[in-house]
Formats: sequence, structure tokens, C-alpha cells
Amino acid sequence: MSIDISRVISFTRQNTGKHFLDSGDAYGRIWQSPAPTGKFAVSSDGTVALTLTGLLVEHATVVEDVQEALEAALAADDDLTFFESGPRVMEERGYRRVARDNTYNGENDLDQNFVWEVWVLDESEREWLYDDEAIVLVYAHTGCDVRGGYARPIAVRFDGEYALPIDLVVGFHAADAQTDEWMIKHAREDEFSIGYHSNPQYRLTQAVGGFVSHDPEAGTLTFENPNASEEDPEEPRVLVFSYDHWV
Repeated sequence: MSIDISRVISFTRQNTGKHFLDSGDAYGRIWQSPAPTGKFAVSSDGTVALTLTGLLVEHATVVEDVQEALEAALAADDDLTFFESGPRVMEERGYRRVARDNTYNGENDLDQNFVWEVWVLDESEREWLYDDEAIVLVYAHTGCDVRGGYARPIAVRFDGEYALPIDLVVGFHAADAQTDEWMIKHAREDEFSIGYHSNPQYRLTQAVGGFVSHDPEAGTLTFENPNASEEDPEEPRVLVFSYDHWV
């Protein structure tokens, strides 16, 4: 499963304009920022973001007939809003909406939020989270203020066990023997892993020293070792962690 990145970027960097619910002139809007090139983006302080662009490219497939219907509905009616287009098209095609939320309302490490809607066939009796025929409409937030600035919907199915990704958090693990030894001595083995703690990135940055460097090719972050000292020369001077994510 994959979507061409240029197609995804047309949604995740769609120019949604400027309006009073999205006052971003002082900070810039997402549609005005460069699009990510991969699944992760790392800031200058070592904070790792899971990119919505990369998530869609690597883990989703466009439901083409539904997408065509959405685009046609928007093209035919200038007064139809993006959020109105989803229900109009899906209900006409025999689907009902069973879940809707904004990722802003929950913990995540995304580089941008999105509104998601899960639609299932009217006759479906399956629990929606496990319905492999469910269609997810994704409305990417491309503005500044989360109250406004959402792109037109993209209709997708995600790979994996669930109808949509339920874990949008980045996890970390030791990338070399020295860091592994440090974790055994100073941290729980699973302290920075997805699924064991609610915010592994926060726990990691609280446990280690200053950020040193990022190796994008290896997918690793290097930090100062807060426990290293002249009295304990066996302690490694730096700690190297790999970051990853599962949907």
C-alpha cells in the first residue's frame, strides 16, 4: 500500500487561505511550510514528529471511486464545504458514519493534526475498528490555529489490523551496546517504547542530557549521557537511540 507523495502533499499542504479562526500571520501556516520528505521529521532539539504526509504515503491507499465522487461534488457546488462533502458523498453511496474525531483531542507526535471520519456500509454489522471495508476520510489541518484551516478530504483505507491508526506516538530503543547498557543501569527497558507508556518522547528527553545530533540515514538520535563523569570512566559519553513507529 502506498500513495504517491506528490498526491499526498496536495492534501497535507493544501492552501486553505486565511480567515479569522486561523490567525497564523505571526507564526505561519502549515500550508506555507515545506512539505516533509519522509515518515519522520526531527527538529533542532531532537524532537521527532511522525509526519501525516509519510503516514499516508506508507500506510494508506486511496479509495479511488469515492475520491472521484468527493472531487466531483466539490467541483459541482461552490457552496459545499469540505466537511459537508464527506457526508453528502458517503451517504449517497450507502455508508454511515460511525466515528469522528480530531487528533488534536488526543496525545500524538504528529507534525500536523487532522479530522478523521470512519464510514461503514449501512448493512455492516462488524465493529468499525476491525471493519476492513471501512473508509476513512482524512481532513488535514493545514492552517495555524486548529480551529480552522482544514483541507479537502482524502478517502483512504489504512493497512494493518485496524480501520485507522490508533497509535500516533513515536517510540525509541537503544541503537548500540553502550546505550543498551545505560538503559539496563538507569532506566526501565520499556520506558521509552510505544505501548508501555503514554509519552515515551517526553520520558526520553527528561532522562537524557542535551541533544547532540541526528542521523537521518540511520534513523538515530544522539544525546549526552547525564550519568557520565570523570569518576566513572566506564560510562559512555553519549547515548544513541533509534526511533520508530507502528500503526
